[in-house]
Amino acid sequence: MILVELFAVWTDVSGQEEADQFYRCIKEKTKGLHISKRGFRLTFKHNDGKAAWVCRGNENHVDFQQWLPQISDLLAKGLADFIMDTRERSIVENMISKACSVMDEYEVEKVNRICMPLLFNGDLDQPGLREKRRLTLANGLRHDLEEVHFFHLEGILHFRMKQYKQELHELVEYALDEFWMDRQYEEFMGLLKYFVFFQEAKVPLVHLVHKGSHEFQVLDAGLNLLPVQKDEQVVVEMPGLELEMDIEDMIVSTLISISPEKVMLHTNTPDLPIISTIRQIFEDKVQLCHHCPECEVLRSGLLSGLDASDLGNYNNC
Repeated sequence: MILVELFAVWTDVSGQEEADQFYRCIKEKTKGLHISKRGFRLTFKHNDGKAAWVCRGNENHVDFQQWLPQISDLLAKGLADFIMDTRERSIVENMISKACSVMDEYEVEKVNRICMPLLFNGDLDQPGLREKRRLTLANGLRHDLEEVHFFHLEGILHFRMKQYKQELHELVEYALDEFWMDRQYEEFMGLLKYFVFFQEAKVPLVHLVHKGSHEFQVLDAGLNLLPVQKDEQVVVEMPGLELEMDIEDMIVSTLISISPEKVMLHTNTPDLPIISTIRQIFEDKVQLCHHCPECEVLRSGLLSGLDASDLGNYNNC
């Protein structure tokens, strides 16, 4: 029986552990298939920092033509697993490094922290991205096995696999977009905090009653209902400066327009993002309710237009 060399793929490995990974990625794909009975033989080699898989076959075997595409498919899928497990992270880190070459080190690290969960878990809005990328990679590798037959894995990754690398680029671009959106949000929050800090108080106190989600009721010190601003634009005034700003949360724009010296916040969900946002912007002006006297008034239903049940069992009230 004459066996001819059909495919050979070799890669650089950092040590025995990585060589073992390269071994397992192919071995696990062919386990239980008895490919030797189909006229094929796979051989693994590891020496001097390199590991290789060589596939030989008997072209005269009755199953050869039928099984040859299946063998290249199995090899491609195993190689795709190996690349994604051992090479993908460093490929993406290099992409981020090039894309963020003018950014500070801590900013590059932030982009990495955004991107890596997407790399391993995908985007919640687009489930299956990782498996889609695995399929793209396997298809490209199978094409190269059938066309080139013998190749260095790092060389193929560097000079080919354009579609696979494009999908990685899209992940990096998404992470960069998220980074800049976070940056804009932080800068916007900082600007709001700055204006609120210097803004002259117009009223001594307001009560902010959280009814759930983004729904609030605002009362003055005399427990009279105040209108919640419907317009998302608010004018922030400082000595010598006046700014008109768009604010998505109407309750935030309302509080800025009212400009209270103190905000008594009644809520039983202090960890909600909107509550955290209010506390972040108004800082020391916000006080969480710890059984304030007004709670009893609110519960007794003495306030016209506000049902006592609106307050409920709020935070420590």
